[in-house]
Amino acid sequence: MEILWVLLSFLCGSIPFAVVIAKTFKGIDPRKEGSKNPGTTNVARLCGLPYGIATLICDILKGTLPVFLSMYLFERTDYDWLPSACAFAAFIGHIKSPFLGFHGGKGVATGIGVLIPLSLPPLLAAVILCVLVIALTGYVSAGALTLYTALPFCYYVFGKSHWIPLALVMLAIVVWTHRANIKRLLNGEEKSWRKSKN
Repeated sequence: MEILWVLLSFLCGSIPFAVVIAKTFKGIDPRKEGSKNPGTTNVARLCGLPYGIATLICDILKGTLPVFLSMYLFERTDYDWLPSACAFAAFIGHIKSPFLGFHGGKGVATGIGVLIPLSLPPLLAAVILCVLVIALTGYVSAGALTLYTALPFCYYVFGKSHWIPLALVMLAIVVWTHRANIKRLLNGEEKSWRKSKN
């Protein structure tokens, strides 16, 4: 039953809310316009901030719910393998969605979602750093990379070192999904949120 729940977590994480919301309400496919990434930032740029926020909430929830339910239904603590496996499955499901031909978003919002039930205080600390970087630089990608880079340190500071391996794996994957953004940041070509009103 636990393995089935991990699979269901993957499928839940795979739901492409960015595509559903953008196509349903604006007739726009975010995979074909803007940055061509089916994620929160691209939906906000293409469809407007309210639709971006709706995508953000849905992408977070599709990560939070399967992990929370794995702990509640199976009476597991955050030290058990099942919540960690469900968190990783939902996270990967967003990035490699079978509903999008095993393509997907960059994992930031859903990654936040899967970590909420595990340990909230260190996650909030990393999110605050993310928001500060976005506010100071205007670069959403820089904020996302800051969040996942800070997570292992935040888990250590808050005494949740058992989550550091998961955080490091997620960091490696987020760096990989943001490799084009990193290149643009280094070259001074990344699009600032403040200037992108298309």
